[in-house]
Formats: sequence, structure tokens, C-alpha cells
Amino acid sequence: MAVNDDAVAFKGGKGPWADTLPENGSNDRVIIEDCEYGFCHGALTCGSEAIHCRNVIMRRIKVGRVLNLIWMKMRPDTPQRYEYMTFEDIEGNAVNFITIVPWTQFYDLKDRTDIPLSYADRITVRNCSYQCDTFFHIMAEPAQYALSNFTFERLHIRAKNGVVDNTAIDDLVMDEVVIEPV
Repeated sequence: MAVNDDAVAFKGGKGPWADTLPENGSNDRVIIEDCEYGFCHGALTCGSEAIHCRNVIMRRIKVGRVLNLIWMKMRPDTPQRYEYMTFEDIEGNAVNFITIVPWTQFYDLKDRTDIPLSYADRITVRNCSYQCDTFFHIMAEPAQYALSNFTFERLHIRAKNGVVDNTAIDDLVMDEVVIEPV
């Protein structure tokens, strides 16, 4: 896959009440395996219009040069839940290995007065050999989203910026993770 956008992008709805509208839906029980990626913005993106991604496996992937290997777009105007996702046996290179940051394009709370809280929970990344500019491009935004129960295991990462912010994720496990400077 090589595109000038996200290669695999989950969708399902957006907006302050997206999780209550019957026309919106979730992405669940998805397996992405044995793929090769050329250039793209995100190899796997939980998109700005995704409200629920659950039970996702991405495995045995070879990546040329992508902007983001794993990209979770967190909208401050949409309740989102990304959970039980496993990424394993991936090799290649990217600008960012994992990106979780606010996404405010077309931001509109409409008539909602509070910011709906979003979640990413039970995310596992294992058995990867990767080169990137930034390994951990994750921004903590506790008023907007909660990140918990992430496990990184058996990773060999070569990165210009290998800094891991241990405060961004509750219950972060790093087991046999080697981060070397490029």
C-alpha cells in the first residue's frame, strides 16, 4: 500500500454525540497481516472520524517510509474509544513510531457544553524492529483523553528521539525494549 493519505484508516462517525447515533458504528474484529507499505501518512490510523476501534490485530508487516506507523487521532469534540489492539512482528521505518495527539481539524462541539472524554486502553506492541525519527509521539491531554494499559515488549528501536514520557499513559509496561540513537 502506498497512498498520499492514511493507508488503513478506521472510520465510523464524528461529532459530540457520535457514539449515540444509530448510523455510526465501530470497527471490531479486524486483522491486518502480511502487508507491505510504501509511503503513507498512517500505516494504521484510528481516524478522526472513528468512534470505536476494538479487537484489532496488525501483524507481520513490512514498512518502507511512513509518517506514522500507529496513529490515534483524538478529537476533542468526539467521544472515541480505541481498545484491545495488538501490533506485532513489524519492521521498517517511519517519522513517528506511535502518535497519539489531539486532532482539531473541523472541530465543532455543536450544542455540547463539555468536552467528551476519549480512551485508548489495552494496546500491545511487540516483536518489532524499527527505525524512526520519534519513537513515542504521545501527548498527554487528561482533560480530553485517557491512555491506559499499554504494553511495549521485545522492541528494537533506532530513533533520533527515543524519549518515552512515562506520565502520558497509566499502567505503561516496557519489557525488553531497546532504544538506540540513530
